[in-house]
Amino acid sequence: MTIENSATSVASPIRSRRAFVMAVTRSRTGRIPTRRITHDDDRAPLSHDGDQKRGVSSSSTSSSSLKGDRGSIALLLLLYTLQGVPMGLSASVSFILQEKGATYAEQGIFSLASWPFSLKILWAPLVDALYVRSIGQRRTWLIPLQCVVGATLLWTAENVGALISDEGSDVRTLAGVFFWIYALLASQDIAVDGWALTMLSRENVGLASTCNSVGQTAGFFVSFTGFLVLNSYGSVGLKGFITFWGFVFLSSAVFVFLKKEKPVKPGAVEGVADSYRQAVSIARLPAVLKLCGVLVTRAIAFSAAETITTLKLLERGVPKQHMASISAMMTPVSLCLPLIVARWTGGPRPLDVVVKTWMFRAVAALGASAVVLFVPAGVGDANAAIPWAYYACVFAWTSVYAGLNTIHFVSFMSFYSRVSDADMGGTYMTLLNTVSNLGYKWVETSTMFIIDAVSEKRCEGLRGKAAAVAAAAAMDKATCLAKGGRFVSGDRAFHLAVLATPFIAYAWLKLARAHINSLQSGSMGKWKVRVRN
Repeated sequence: MTIENSATSVASPIRSRRAFVMAVTRSRTGRIPTRRITHDDDRAPLSHDGDQKRGVSSSSTSSSSLKGDRGSIALLLLLYTLQGVPMGLSASVSFILQEKGATYAEQGIFSLASWPFSLKILWAPLVDALYVRSIGQRRTWLIPLQCVVGATLLWTAENVGALISDEGSDVRTLAGVFFWIYALLASQDIAVDGWALTMLSRENVGLASTCNSVGQTAGFFVSFTGFLVLNSYGSVGLKGFITFWGFVFLSSAVFVFLKKEKPVKPGAVEGVADSYRQAVSIARLPAVLKLCGVLVTRAIAFSAAETITTLKLLERGVPKQHMASISAMMTPVSLCLPLIVARWTGGPRPLDVVVKTWMFRAVAALGASAVVLFVPAGVGDANAAIPWAYYACVFAWTSVYAGLNTIHFVSFMSFYSRVSDADMGGTYMTLLNTVSNLGYKWVETSTMFIIDAVSEKRCEGLRGKAAAVAAAAAMDKATCLAKGGRFVSGDRAFHLAVLATPFIAYAWLKLARAHINSLQSGSMGKWKVRVRN
């Protein structure tokens, strides 16, 4: 699985969904050969008549018995659920930071924490190639990784009070801690994905992607929505919550240790140098380079709506537990949408769906401005009535936008599965997913810094002398917080960026349409690496 964000948008339901949806369409990982393998289908077209008539991917499989795989499925669900927990925690921390007066630039710094999932291709071959044979190829990594993540969470729990406070939060240290956790999770992800192929029987190996999607959705839900709701009622604090999951991670290492791993056949795993050489060969394919160009630019138009909207709502006083509740209501949508849209995204030309619905998503993004503009006055007051009509509108907009976003995301993931060389499936899919993640992350982080730089800042919530209130506009963040105010950014830059979405999206589509069509045309040969004996 690869992730594209820990979420902070209306966000948690939109941006975080990418992390879960990716697993639904990805089911192939594997080793990298160092010799030439001849394929009879090199000249086979990317689109097949049979596929067109059926409207489904040729990789579809029928349901089969779970006999003998129940224990393996339970372990995979546990590992993937735990993988989602720190992601949800980082999203919760982002919400809390915003409540404590963090600027968008500080949020941009914290967003760097999730970048390891966009960089894991750099060390994925190491995880595949280096292991202790007596322990097992995957357990060699998973046992210590679970322990280190658990220990890191316990350390974080003991220091979270000093890292996050009303007087000012140590965002850089927080970002560093979560960057380390995400790097560990990215390594765990590589190992678990690879182990799933041998852990499950051949007829049930496709269930690995289901375990990934369901497990991470559950983990994120519990540690984001669950925590924020419980925390709002005083049932649990951040320190206690993180401590609990630290011990769960440590305990999970026992289950990994007890699970037997099939021995690796001699010569089945390539050396590190050969693995990197093959990854470079894949990256140099003209078709892959063209696809990478599409992936690293596709998020530009939508970034303001997806990145800043929730932060704006928090600034305007919308309680975080209310937003968490909206996220909770979106969970069934997150689980069902990939299955619903598979009818359109699983065909021989999945990116056609992206082209046809691209501008609908661009227009839907304008709703981000509307939900910020029409936040009811006093929505965060303790005695204020819950604005059910407003929240219904927010949920409706989120559902529509998230649906279009999911269609696009699953379409790209389906295309990755279709064109990836099965003999290099692991590295091929990891490379494409890495570029896809990077395409979102660089835009997300850049958007936060840019919006922060061009937005006017002011201090709100001060009471007392008129002179002090008048001086609040020029007050710096530290002084504002010390006087009990809220340091916020103006909305103008955000609204302008959102209003520009349809124009940027249209320009991107005009430039990318021909490239998308060419990527889906021709033979499979253009996606294969030629390696001589």
